[in-house]
Amino acid sequence: IWEMPINELDRRDDPDFDENLTGCHLVSSCSNIYHKDQFRALLQHNFERHYSTNKAPLSLSFDPAWLISNKGFDDVLDEWMSFVLTTYNDVYFVTELQVIQWMQNPTGTQALRDFQEWKEKCVVKGQPFCSLPNPCPLTTRELPGETLRLHTCMPCPKNYPWIQDPTGDG
Repeated sequence: IWEMPINELDRRDDPDFDENLTGCHLVSSCSNIYHKDQFRALLQHNFERHYSTNKAPLSLSFDPAWLISNKGFDDVLDEWMSFVLTTYNDVYFVTELQVIQWMQNPTGTQALRDFQEWKEKCVVKGQPFCSLPNPCPLTTRELPGETLRLHTCMPCPKNYPWIQDPTGDG
């Protein structure tokens, strides 16, 4: 099991003004981002905050529906990523799987352009494994009386998977 951190984003409109405003973990949970210029500023400020301090990875977690419902935000994201990649030669946009691959085989920045694991592409052939998952109405002893719905491409388990019962076998 790999646990990937999701860093809190600074969502202040003016990063120089020290207002008491909580951060947000998902970009889509930054409730004060309504316009494309605010979105661009959020991305750039948080990138600079990470890049100019300890260079901790900046995780940008998105809800795809949020990008779709906010017209033009996907273009802002694409333009911002292009700007960052052309401006900084030591920055990479990677998936969580690629982060894990690097953690399993740490490689210096000089050799990352030839990092074999990142050159491999996932090729999907034919129909997706599961295009219509099973909606399983399940219960769990941890939440008595509640029915939880689990969507899975596997057969429905007996119970809703939980910490003490991760497979749902009961």
